[in-house]
Amino acid sequence: MGFFEYLGRNYDLVLIELLNHIKIIAIAIPIAIGIGVPIGIVVSRSKRASSIALYGAGILMTIPSLALFGYMVVLLAPLKAGIGVTPAVIALVIYSFLPVIRNTVVAVNSVDPRMIEAARGMGMTNWQILFRVRLPLTIPIIMAGVRNAAVMGVSVATIAYLIGARGLGYFIFSGLGRSNFNMVLLGALIVSILGIGTNYGLLALEEIITPRGLKIEREK
Repeated sequence: MGFFEYLGRNYDLVLIELLNHIKIIAIAIPIAIGIGVPIGIVVSRSKRASSIALYGAGILMTIPSLALFGYMVVLLAPLKAGIGVTPAVIALVIYSFLPVIRNTVVAVNSVDPRMIEAARGMGMTNWQILFRVRLPLTIPIIMAGVRNAAVMGVSVATIAYLIGARGLGYFIFSGLGRSNFNMVLLGALIVSILGIGTNYGLLALEEIITPRGLKIEREK
């Protein structure tokens, strides 16, 4: 059976596993952003705190993905959630912390102090400065971290098939087990396309949410 013939016969299965794969990423990345960005904002006020946070996130990221999935299975087993989407999502959130927190810290600290002083001179509170000055100016840097986390998540989610989370890993790992190289090639191609599409999709989102003034500055 040729590659395109296999694709035609298994189109429905491809779509199902693609949606399963996207579901894992679509749950994990917003959670990582919702936790990582506030942590990055808080710890950015102190060099010591930011160093500790980044060091901790770095240690978590150096754990091999298979080992991390193994830890999740064992830790969540008493809650009857050790197999499936839940451990996969938690593992992806953990892996996403470093790029999200790191870029948030760098972004917040890169804002020109003169702009902060000008905002204070206009009577803005710390919260107003955060949401009206710091965050709008740091969107491109924070989004770069989100893109890194999302593209990495596409790859890591493939391995989540081994713990029952389904997804595109089915084609790669089942294909290897059956020596069916059409399955392996199909899975690899779709994962690659999904990773590239995720990157450019988030770039388009970044373009939409970036303040107009920053776009004009970049064009210059």
